[in-house]
Parts: sequence; structure tokens; C-alpha cells
Amino acid sequence: MKRKCLSRREALFLLTAAALSGALAVLALRDAAPLAPPDGPGAAHTPGTLLSAARVDLNTAGLEALCTLPGIGPAKARAILEDRAANGRYLRVEDVTRVSGITHNTIKDWGPIAYVS
Repeated sequence: MKRKCLSRREALFLLTAAALSGALAVLALRDAAPLAPPDGPGAAHTPGTLLSAARVDLNTAGLEALCTLPGIGPAKARAILEDRAANGRYLRVEDVTRVSGITHNTIKDWGPIAYVS
């Protein structure tokens, strides 16, 4: 089998393609996001921040905040607000079961999201 030599034009094309591929790889790696969040003082990520922001205090939450709880729509949220106004603050999360339609299973779905102050 005879070995064919590359023409000058083919060699130039392959060399240019390799150079452009290398340049694109360098640019992609330079602008890539880090694989891990920064550590140390001033780090942008604080553990628990998202959960802390999503937590709902049953004693101070308004209608919109209460509606973020699983199983709570506008009608039940209004019922919680009315119960809180009529009977005072909740001492435990479980106390919200005095509102019609809210059961212990509903509260289990809330997990650590709901709390009382």
C-alpha cells in the first residue's frame, strides 16, 4: 500500500484547524464556572441560606407567606390568619391544627419550613 503525502493546502488546513481548536479550548476553560463554591471568609455560599429564607413563622406570616406552605391555599391561609387573630399566637406548630382542614399529616409535609416564634 502506498502512503500518500499531504498536499501543502491540506497540511495548512489541518494546522489551522488544530490551532483554532486549541484556542477555543483555552477560552472555554478560562471562562468556565468553578466546580466548587469558594471557601474561606467572605465566601458567597452560606449553608442553610435558602432554607432560612423559605421558612415561615406561623405567628407573623401574612397570606402570601402562608400560601407557600405545602397544602395551604388562599382559603386555608385566611383561616389561619383569622384563627390567629381570634385565639392568639401559636405556641407550637401543632397548634395550627385547630384550624379546620389542617391535620397532623399536613404539618408533617411542612417539615422544617414552618415554625413558631
